[in-house]
Amino acid sequence: MPQLIRLTLISLLVSSPAAQAADVLVQHARIIDGTGRASIVGDVRIRSNKITAVAAHLMPQPGEEVRDAHGLALAPGFIDMHSHADRGLLQDLDAATQARQGITTMLVGQDGGSNFPLRDWFAKLEATPAAVNVASMVGHATVRAQVMGKDLFRGSTAAELEKMKDVLATELRAGAFGISTGLEYEQAHFSTTEEVVALSKVAGSNGGFYISHVRDEGNGVFTSFDEILRIGREAGLPVEITHIKLAAPPTWHLAATRMPAYFQRAKREHIDLRADVYPYTYWQSNIRVLVTDRDFFNPQKVAAGLANNGGAAAIRLARYTPEPAVAGKTLTEIAKIWGLSEVDTYMRIVKATMAELDSDVRMESIIGTSMSEDDVRWFVAHPQISFCSDGELHGAHPRGAGTFPRVLGRYVREQKALSLELAVHKMTGLSARNLGLKDRGRIAPGYIADLVLFDPATVIDNSTIEHPEAPPTGIASVMTSGEWVIDGGKPTGKHPGHVLRPVSAPVAANQ
Repeated sequence: MPQLIRLTLISLLVSSPAAQAADVLVQHARIIDGTGRASIVGDVRIRSNKITAVAAHLMPQPGEEVRDAHGLALAPGFIDMHSHADRGLLQDLDAATQARQGITTMLVGQDGGSNFPLRDWFAKLEATPAAVNVASMVGHATVRAQVMGKDLFRGSTAAELEKMKDVLATELRAGAFGISTGLEYEQAHFSTTEEVVALSKVAGSNGGFYISHVRDEGNGVFTSFDEILRIGREAGLPVEITHIKLAAPPTWHLAATRMPAYFQRAKREHIDLRADVYPYTYWQSNIRVLVTDRDFFNPQKVAAGLANNGGAAAIRLARYTPEPAVAGKTLTEIAKIWGLSEVDTYMRIVKATMAELDSDVRMESIIGTSMSEDDVRWFVAHPQISFCSDGELHGAHPRGAGTFPRVLGRYVREQKALSLELAVHKMTGLSARNLGLKDRGRIAPGYIADLVLFDPATVIDNSTIEHPEAPPTGIASVMTSGEWVIDGGKPTGKHPGHVLRPVSAPVAANQ
């Protein structure tokens, strides 16, 4: 990679405690401020952890680290609206797959699952901070499990629901931003809409919002979108369709014709409807989601589940601990190896991995290719839809390392599906507004110095299914809270990230 940045130290840094960020002046940058406005060329001064000045030209001051950006783009740090990088974060504080792609804040606790209790997990993160900021939702399925144990494949009773409200309220007071559901997953699939509405009211009364992996992302996707609007209307809080997709062949090519009506309807009904998306036509989950009613050994339902997701050849086994050698192969290929039909192959895998329901050990996962590119492009370009990776620190899906540079390289520069300024706004200012973050998501005096310096002419993702953690090209430096956490494309070992809480939530003394 050519050197993108010339670093000049104009004087020795003033002695300061190790934990304090150096004062920095970034000069001659193309400043994309996160608002969606046209970019300008200028300088940005950072003192400690905040931006203190933005101007066409700023004179260097004694003790200041000066970086000549040579016209590279300077943007606010990217905000990942749906991340699973909390898995193993305490053991991998560099969070390199996230930070290298420009992410400085990630929203975890997704798909109905969150760390519990959040108070204790937050305390650990504050004692040993990561390179990125972390915000969390409260997982609906996590709350259910605290009250219902493992008896989750049914609706809750009235008494259980009351206990769940208490658990949820406690987690929200710890500093969560709202409640997440994974209604397609069996731990929550059998909950009623009424249960979700009741819990969402608790989240809303605490200033939170609702984010959902909806009940069906395939053939029943539009019914699922109707449900999320109902939840928003009856619970009276903002609702977000996370990793929005149309993931069954019968629903392909309908984003442009069907989706505008949902946003229009939400506006008419005074519902704050939001969404986020990752820029891939393939997803990752467990194999059981193909048959959501848990009738896994019904050949007709299995066949339909495979067909609705593009067929067995479109389903790749990313992880399979009972027989690791078949990981990376499609169900069609595995069926040939095992000498079974594709339906029987599915049932054998489910049977061999059912034990993961009673443990935290994930025995299998699949990558399914069941979205159309034109629908993905429509979601990526929509001005009200933010971005997420849905990624892990060390996952099998390339989204965990490539989401944000993929948008900037493929959808902005190559396909011109949206402008660079709009893309950055959707990665920063829009997400910060949706989270209620008043001091992040924008380059302006007084804002926290979460920043990304990148080359719009070369930025691109390199991660693939074969090499899911390959770092991107064109993102050389990333700053969190005034400290460079990525420099020259590599982690610096700095860990200035914070646990972020809603403005109304209690803040830890060292925050």
